[in-house]
Amino acid sequence: MVRFHLASAIGLLLLSSCTSHRDQRVAELTMLADSIQAHQRLLEKPSDASTAEAATWAESNLREFELLLDDGNVVVSKEEGRIISDVSRARRLLKDQMSRRTSLPKSAARAMGQLRGLAQVITSGASTDAAGTSIDSAYIAREMKTELAIGRDVVRALEETQQLAERGIAIWQKTAARADSLQTVCRSRLAKAIIEGE
Repeated sequence: MVRFHLASAIGLLLLSSCTSHRDQRVAELTMLADSIQAHQRLLEKPSDASTAEAATWAESNLREFELLLDDGNVVVSKEEGRIISDVSRARRLLKDQMSRRTSLPKSAARAMGQLRGLAQVITSGASTDAAGTSIDSAYIAREMKTELAIGRDVVRALEETQQLAERGIAIWQKTAARADSLQTVCRSRLAKAIIEGE
């Protein structure tokens, strides 16, 4: 009788250990999928409209500086060169984030689907996957390693995209007035150089 109770207790302990281990894996997969979804929502701040406006500003202002400095008649100081460099940096940051905003939603959706799908496989205790491959502990460990790595990469990419947008917009807001003033100065220098060259 005592042996039966002891064996039952050990069995329940092992079952409980397996269940909590399984739940922990499911929780890890689900939490990462939820994190991707939350980071996707963060991409709405700053909005598409704000980033598009900042990108248009950076593109047109950089083109204007290139035209003004193209023939070598206009020379800028080191400090003025920093302003032009800031415009160029804003353009690069905003261009990078815009291309990422286009491609990331598909990657995020695919990663969330894979993470949630694997969590469901573990929860259901399925013996084979959709391709008919046998599911054992090695299979689950391998798939978890792969899907978690992909999911974390997607989270990093979403975070970086938001940071690129925020940095580009910050440069735009900080530099816009100085860039306008510098363009006025450069136009004046260009006009003077043209008159003196006639």
